Amino acid sequence: MAAIISLLSLAGWGTAQQSASSALIGVQNSAAADPGQQGLATNTDGRIHLDVVVKDASGKPVTGLQAQDFSILDEGKPQKIVSFAAFDGGKTKADPPVQMVLVVDCVNNGFVELGYIRQGLTRFLRQNQGHLAQPTTIVRFAVSGVQVLSKPSTDGNALAAMVDDMGAATKPGGLEYFSVSLKALSTLVNQEANEPGRKMLIWLGPGWPTPAPIGQAFTKVDARDQRADYQLLAQLAKAMQEGRIALYGGNSGADFYMREFLKPVRKVSETDPRDLSLDVLALKSGGHGELSGINRDSAVTDILNSFVDEASTFYSLSFDPPRVRKADEFHELRIVLDRPGLKVHTITGYYDEPEYFRPEPKKGKKVILHRPAFEEGGDLLLVTVAQLGDIAGLAKDKHDADAAREIEHLKLSERLSSPKMAVLSAELPGAKAKAALMAVGDASVFLAPPEAEIPNKTVPDVKEQRQMMSVVVGYLKTIIPKLPDFYARRFTSSFEKVWKGTDESGMQQGALRPAGEFDATVYYRGGQEVVHEHGAAEHGLVTRGTFGPILSSVILDAAHSATTQWSRWEEGPRGPMAVFRFRVPQTESHYEISGSGMFGAMAMGPTAYHGEIGIDPGSGTILRLVLEADPDLGSSIERSDIMVEYGSVAIGDKPYTCPLRSVSYSVGALDVPVSLDVVTSWKREAARLNDVVFSGYHVFRSEMRILPE
Repeated sequence: MAAIISLLSLAGWGTAQQSASSALIGVQNSAAADPGQQGLATNTDGRIHLDVVVKDASGKPVTGLQAQDFSILDEGKPQKIVSFAAFDGGKTKADPPVQMVLVVDCVNNGFVELGYIRQGLTRFLRQNQGHLAQPTTIVRFAVSGVQVLSKPSTDGNALAAMVDDMGAATKPGGLEYFSVSLKALSTLVNQEANEPGRKMLIWLGPGWPTPAPIGQAFTKVDARDQRADYQLLAQLAKAMQEGRIALYGGNSGADFYMREFLKPVRKVSETDPRDLSLDVLALKSGGHGELSGINRDSAVTDILNSFVDEASTFYSLSFDPPRVRKADEFHELRIVLDRPGLKVHTITGYYDEPEYFRPEPKKGKKVILHRPAFEEGGDLLLVTVAQLGDIAGLAKDKHDADAAREIEHLKLSERLSSPKMAVLSAELPGAKAKAALMAVGDASVFLAPPEAEIPNKTVPDVKEQRQMMSVVVGYLKTIIPKLPDFYARRFTSSFEKVWKGTDESGMQQGALRPAGEFDATVYYRGGQEVVHEHGAAEHGLVTRGTFGPILSSVILDAAHSATTQWSRWEEGPRGPMAVFRFRVPQTESHYEISGSGMFGAMAMGPTAYHGEIGIDPGSGTILRLVLEADPDLGSSIERSDIMVEYGSVAIGDKPYTCPLRSVSYSVGALDVPVSLDVVTSWKREAARLNDVVFSGYHVFRSEMRILPE
């Protein structure tokens, strides 16, 4: 896998800054918001958020329950309920309102079934003179892919007209229904996960056929497919849980068929293709479905009306998950009610991540983690910045190679700052240990800083936040367009690790190892970057657009997404730095990633992303920028992130704020044969990291042109 991270250039971006100003000034005050009603943003606190529907014996949603009526069991162990909210659709309504996404499946339904679906759906939409209780979106799934026909709307008559315009369709033949359908589901989940609030994704029809279970002769192809199914299953579960998406569809009443597949899937070897059936996915997500045999249009109308009741009457709970040390650790969940005869619908489990783990230092005793020897390719040891400092202090008296082995198998649970990394690096005995420290430290740049580096400073009110962002937009409008033509040295230290999946966890963590150093001169002329390599050309992971385009693109994207929120204060190079977080959907994105493998380049285009921007609150100067991609589920690239630190440099006789350092990190499938063994030569996971330092800024006055080779 070769990965390319780039920011698409913007034509006339100076004009775009005008619109960005007013949009960004409308920044949300997340600190003052109700955590139970902030949609996807609530999941950034590390807690597990549950939307729970409770029904009585007749199938009607139950209201009036209190927090003390619920018990949360995580792997059978009781968990403390941290937050609780009840919504009854009357006096207490969800804000934002629950959205219903109705998918008309023209791939898996036959001609007759589609006719009933269209008639029943239009009848539902035109009820109550076309006034819908919930914002509703109509989606058509056809051979050509997913088509979102409307924005969320409560105008049922307008939506019904769209359904009428669909026309009749016959079930296509010769398709891989399983893979095509899961790709469509992944696309929709990825899109809806970026929207705030709770969502009900209602798939009209029985769903897709699943491949036959793996037989006694377990082939290499079976091993590859089983691992791919496990990864997709985990990704879907995480995206739906974090995005508050409940899936509805299929026939969840067929207990005799599905009981075996409702069990937890904790590792690759437990995965069966039927785990990815619509029925099973729906129940595990907290939804259900009764639409397997559609033989009349009224059945569709009736079931949709019952789903509306679930949209308005539900409970939201959250709890702090137990600490974990490995990726995709599955936890089975149960909600127990203190009242008999009631049935609960919520997620049946979740895949936890190591990022939730925050070690607690022991009081009165300094903890020094030390491991005299590491197994090659073994799991990484999670440490804090303070613990890393202790290990680096012990390593300074060792041989360089021994010190490198001690450090390279560590993983930070919090961010290592550039100044702190420089101090620790100076203590190490040689180049190998320093490179190991760089890899460990760079991998942490996307995490939050240690608590000690977060100033005890009052959160600014909404007016102050708006003023800060107004100053940022002013800074971009006046400073970036005035950057002179210049050139600078770019020195890249590249790191790489390649690992293959295991039967137990699907992933085996290992250390990032040095993969080369690349020296180049970057020319910035007329708002464009041109790179002139010195020696070997940079390969593997390539980042473009680090200078002007990245700032203008992100500000424009964040302005249009309208999800910029206050995050925190943290220590900056010149005092407290204000940090805002943002999330950008794919439709507004200018962040582009692409990959390449055995069969050449694979252009993936703009992708959704989220990130943080750190600013000087007084001048509006951007000091730090973080972008983390949200690729489509099932994409060959799982991560594609970049962090840029800015500082003052002299170009000519004037000071400018320019990039000083950047870190790019990419994880994905490596489609290049690396051995003669078919199983291990395909779809290996690869991680690549680039540490880039910019220096030697000079005004570019020459008429020399850089010609492509």
